[in-house]
Amino acid sequence: MHIGLFSDAYLPEISGVTTTVHWLKEELENLGHVVYVYAPHYEGIKEDEAGIFRFHSGRFAFHKASRVALPYSRAATRSFKELDILHSHTPFSMGLVAVGAATRYHLPHVHTYHTHLMEDRKYLPRALRPRERETGKIIAAFCNRCTLITAPSTAFKEELLGYGVHRPIRVFPFGVKLSLFRQPPIWDPRVELNIPQKAKMFLYAGRLAMEKNLPFLIRAYAQIHAQDPTSVLVLAGDGPLRERTQEEVKEMGIGDAVRFTGFLDHPRLVDLYKAADLFLFASKTETQGLVLVEAMAAGTPAVAIGALGVLDVVQDGVNGILVPEDKDTFVEAALALANDEERRSLLQRGALATAEELSTRNSTLRLLEVFEECLNGLPE
Repeated sequence: MHIGLFSDAYLPEISGVTTTVHWLKEELENLGHVVYVYAPHYEGIKEDEAGIFRFHSGRFAFHKASRVALPYSRAATRSFKELDILHSHTPFSMGLVAVGAATRYHLPHVHTYHTHLMEDRKYLPRALRPRERETGKIIAAFCNRCTLITAPSTAFKEELLGYGVHRPIRVFPFGVKLSLFRQPPIWDPRVELNIPQKAKMFLYAGRLAMEKNLPFLIRAYAQIHAQDPTSVLVLAGDGPLRERTQEEVKEMGIGDAVRFTGFLDHPRLVDLYKAADLFLFASKTETQGLVLVEAMAAGTPAVAIGALGVLDVVQDGVNGILVPEDKDTFVEAALALANDEERRSLLQRGALATAEELSTRNSTLRLLEVFEECLNGLPE
């Protein structure tokens, strides 16, 4: 099968979408398929990966980490007629390229709804921000041009249906590359981050951005630290809230207990997951929360706010703990689990089992079933 993956984010940018697309390409190729990726060009990169078509692009004015691609490339256009199926991962410039290619060449087009666009519109200035109703109509208009939609959680399937999406929707989260978690360590996070071996280490990994509910997480950790002054919180990632968060922890008097690592490559991040006692996650806008599955693959259970896509990944009392957005409850749950080795071991086993079920290989095999379904013709 010749498969085209279309995304407005790809390496070297680091995000859940870029990781998913990169791992998906690897798995599909390992299964014998020919895969092309259509993505923006990033300044200063030297392409060392086969099958990548880069489109001229610029920074998105209101979200500097994102790219906006010019939706034309002569080389990419010539390749479209080789494709059997298209799979888009973003609905913006490259998603529109996928819609155009699918229409012109009469190809099936699967779209994966990765990003909570209703929340992400808040990056736009208020004067340019579409209202919720209009945003829902835009999302539905795009999805209804596709053959089939995949959503990483039941909550997002319901949300898409509410917007007026009438194309078939299949629900399954995309998993993690388990082989990364079976490699020997390349660093000792506790040593390099100056964290005592006996100190409780709490970890958050992901973008440092407003949609991740970081102010709540920092306030909760301040309360955790007040009860366990030897504990440390590690924030792995980067984003627009990094400087503000660094200032906040200093003002709260916990600056010495919080470590900022910036973005880490996956081998180093895996070692960090393994070194942590607990993963803390406060986001309420996740379509899935790939970092939760990564933490599980390292055997590190999470304490997370039970909202949207998190609910399809974290099973309360099985592979992690779900709590409401209440600071005292969150703190109580985190401290109780951190100090209960027997319960943590039980949740660790559940986390590892979940990660195995949601591996990239298993996720890719399920996706291939969807592709075959589309190629064989969906019932109208």
